[in-house]
Amino acid sequence: MKIVRRSHVPDEHLALTVSDPLLRQLLARRGVNNADDLNCEIGRMLHYRDLKDIDRAASVLADALQNDEHIMIAGDYDVDGLTGTALGVRCLKAMGADMVDYYVPSRYEGGYGLTSEVVEAAAARGVALIVTVDNGISCDEAAQTARSLGVKLVITDHHEPLTKLPDALAVVDPKRCDDTFASKNLCGAGVLFYVLIALRAELRSRGYFSDRPEPVLSEYLDLVAFGTIGDVVPLDVNNRRLVRAGMRRINRGLGHMGIRTLIENCRLKEREVRVQNISFELCPRLNAAGRIKLTDNPAIKLLLCDDHQEACELAVQLDMCNRRRGDFERVALAQAQDDAKAQENSAAITLYRPQWLSGIAGLIAGRIKEQYHVPCIVFTGNEDVIQGSARSVKGISLAKILNRINEEHPGMLRRFGGHAMAAGAALDKSRLDEFTELFDKAATATAENGCDDEIITDGELPPDHASITFARDLEEHGPWGNGFPEPWFDGEFTIGSVNILGNRHLRLGLYADSGLRLNAIRFRASPNEKALTEGVKVKVVYALGIDRYYSDERLEVRIESIEPV
Repeated sequence: MKIVRRSHVPDEHLALTVSDPLLRQLLARRGVNNADDLNCEIGRMLHYRDLKDIDRAASVLADALQNDEHIMIAGDYDVDGLTGTALGVRCLKAMGADMVDYYVPSRYEGGYGLTSEVVEAAAARGVALIVTVDNGISCDEAAQTARSLGVKLVITDHHEPLTKLPDALAVVDPKRCDDTFASKNLCGAGVLFYVLIALRAELRSRGYFSDRPEPVLSEYLDLVAFGTIGDVVPLDVNNRRLVRAGMRRINRGLGHMGIRTLIENCRLKEREVRVQNISFELCPRLNAAGRIKLTDNPAIKLLLCDDHQEACELAVQLDMCNRRRGDFERVALAQAQDDAKAQENSAAITLYRPQWLSGIAGLIAGRIKEQYHVPCIVFTGNEDVIQGSARSVKGISLAKILNRINEEHPGMLRRFGGHAMAAGAALDKSRLDEFTELFDKAATATAENGCDDEIITDGELPPDHASITFARDLEEHGPWGNGFPEPWFDGEFTIGSVNILGNRHLRLGLYADSGLRLNAIRFRASPNEKALTEGVKVKVVYALGIDRYYSDERLEVRIESIEPV
């Protein structure tokens, strides 16, 4: 473990706003430039006016509502797509739409995004307007099909557009090159939320709500918060405003029935739920149904359910899906670890077994890259064309690797796309060995100066800040997450006490020469960590939080990494 401490940055601009010097420095290091960046109240969220095509999208949707047209929300099978689909269906119904249904594809059958087949099936059912969420920016063929069949199409997405935009009535995507919206980091559910705000304003201007109740859209922010956290988009100030508002609803027990029963099934209390719980406990359950082969997806049903008994049954189904996903993952991971040994000295690892589920390929790739600290791509499928999911390490961009292979060997990749750290590709099974060699060479050429073992911290914690008061200050200035990283501190400690909890977690009493004393917990401790004993000197990276499990709030020190000095 190599610890890299963040450098000191100028923070005088926050002196009048934040009195605590440590907190002020933490915020300045994360790009907080002024008091407005600290204001995460929902009333400060960016206005929708700068989103390109949003007025056109609102007008098309308003016409559809006033004309009682059949509308379909076309989503995706991940958390962002699921919550965005539920958001669209729920809000349009709340605005008075009588005929609203949805389409969520299967990873194993429908595949990703809107297709011509989906459009044709919708047209046959009488759908007049399709609204995409979390997909559609690259669905030009489906858009052409929709136009030929007379089906109106509005695209809302947050992915990078291709050179040519689809031929739709409106394309709302903050990543459009001609879009001036100040935040490019909205998730798919967030983009649709903005479209719905614009729709409500359009309907209001038409006098639509003169004889019917006007929906309070803030009531749907728990769904937006889940989508934002689940899609791991950067938490810029606008996303923090959306997430904080959604988290407040969840903590106050005002979330939608499906969210509340999902929390209950995880044996959490609503007031205890934080970004970390959503990321590592709740979102995996929503994702699990899409990772294994099912005829129906209980996740979207749960998010649309208002009956407590039915929601409880669906939450149990999702829990079982998550357990099955875990079983598949454990078996496949053991096989992948065996296969990876033959490539342990490579700059990148390529693995393939036909029986592995494509829904867990990315999870397996992530585990292998963590083990070997090199990029890994895992292929699955027994057809002539196999599908791969890749994960990378700091300093090596998968997007650059795949682009390099595609440019130097045209036709090698049937399809590819993604980002620096996560991507996907498809190729002919007959060319797997060739790809393996090219992937390794491209990873070597693309590697930058970076170390996956690096842990970035904010340095040592002064003893007087190891308090519930400071933990509350940190919580108040969140939410923390991707792009606004949670403060981690580091130091050398001597272990004063060790307790293993439930054979999974580790409770440690730690003391430092500075006088700092910590009662810390390491969740899901490794065998090596469980072997630590009293008197051993250790290097620890940790975060501060608040334990609300009991009636009284207590300081929680969560160990992120620990190893002997």
